[in-house]
Amino acid sequence: MLIPNEAIETFRKGDLEIDCYRMTLIQEKADGEHFEGNGYIRQTDDGSLAFKIYVTSHNGAPMQHIAAQMAKAPGKMIPDDAYYLLKATAYDGTDWTGTRMLPRIHWGANDDIVLIEGSLQSIIAHLTMPQRQHVLNLHFFEEFDIPCTLMSKIEDHGAINYNRDRAEFNVDGAAFEIRKHTHGETTVEIASDDPLPASFDLRVQEALQFIIARPAFWRARLQSHDQELHLELASPWRKSPRTQFSTPISSVSLKYMEYGWCLFSAFLTYVTSKTQGTHWNPVAYHLHGAYEATANSINARAVGLCVAVEAVASLIKIEGDGTQDKEVKEFQTSIRSWLEAQTELPASIAKRAKGLIGTMGTKRPQDILHALALKGLVEKDYIDAWSDLRNRHVHPKLKDLAKPAPTQMQPLFDKILRVEVLLHQMTFHLIGYQGCFTDYGALGFPIREYPLLVPRNSIDQHRDTAKPENLTRRVSPLSSGSSDATAAGQPE
Repeated sequence: MLIPNEAIETFRKGDLEIDCYRMTLIQEKADGEHFEGNGYIRQTDDGSLAFKIYVTSHNGAPMQHIAAQMAKAPGKMIPDDAYYLLKATAYDGTDWTGTRMLPRIHWGANDDIVLIEGSLQSIIAHLTMPQRQHVLNLHFFEEFDIPCTLMSKIEDHGAINYNRDRAEFNVDGAAFEIRKHTHGETTVEIASDDPLPASFDLRVQEALQFIIARPAFWRARLQSHDQELHLELASPWRKSPRTQFSTPISSVSLKYMEYGWCLFSAFLTYVTSKTQGTHWNPVAYHLHGAYEATANSINARAVGLCVAVEAVASLIKIEGDGTQDKEVKEFQTSIRSWLEAQTELPASIAKRAKGLIGTMGTKRPQDILHALALKGLVEKDYIDAWSDLRNRHVHPKLKDLAKPAPTQMQPLFDKILRVEVLLHQMTFHLIGYQGCFTDYGALGFPIREYPLLVPRNSIDQHRDTAKPENLTRRVSPLSSGSSDATAAGQPE
């Protein structure tokens, strides 16, 4: 019988081997190819999953298969019906499935000798283990710099030590425990009396990526599903090994401990309510692109960052001026009528003019950002930094491509940091976060409060209401319920 935690640990170490007495490969289309035999699923040297089947029965024909492979046109997307579904039963009785794979089929001298191998993005074990609650456990095979607010008691060779390694809190009725392990792993354990939202693993991943400001992909997922417990093991995703994006709250600041999970909760609540299906939320998608860009050249970093700001700005809705909007519409109507009367005007020019007129009522990213700045939701000076960085790197002139002088490097880095803060502030507004953040655009990286505008006669009141317990009602501390944990890092 498969023990999930043991399987995950074996997988983390790269030693996973699943010998199967029955493996079935089915092409996902009507009357598709069908292969059956025995074989195995193993990990390669880089931790990826691979399989091999020694086929004993099939309905395939080598010449038809070769003809189908040769008919594929270079540069054309692979159709869905070209993929295969894998079903495997291990010798311990565990059923595994894998989807959307393109196997390599090796035909022997006759049809009776067929060998199939291929790569797997992930495999899922279907375990008959009913759970009393709805649970979701995610294993990231990396050690992230998360705000650990609790300590665990560790006994080693008779000596008792306390290690600050975890945090516990509630989000919308679900109990979270996030732990950083010394062997280089970060785990997220979630339990709830109510069913968890669809694709909640992706939403948690997006929220975690936001507070650590770097790509994070889980490698093992354990989730309850009706009367079953599903264990999914995933091959490594492609990502840059070292990114340099600034975290919303500096991890060396005490405010990271105090506000980090409030920020996580606000982002998680937003993406959960705004996202359908198995796709990423647009905000998380654009942020991820900015994170990845920082692993490359400084020009790529500037381009990726400026594009992300413009993309996130398009998600922000601002109230327009009713009078001005009416005047713009009246002007558009008048100009269109005038254009229609110009019979001698070339059709191509008239069409282009109508297109330009139509854009007059559209809010530009600059318009949205300046409207936010008037309300104290983004820093006005940082909009200027974005505009300058965008003009020089996204829409460069020939002089902008010249090698910068050493004295120009510091101003360039300053603008990049200010635009990163601008992107954070825009995200704060979208997710409804109120609290502390790190201002990397100012000397010394000071801690500031968001929103930016605070009435002077209510500063003290604002400081009281900005406490973590008042920021997001969705987050509340959990009692440890065990004698091996302590709150706020104080041993019992």
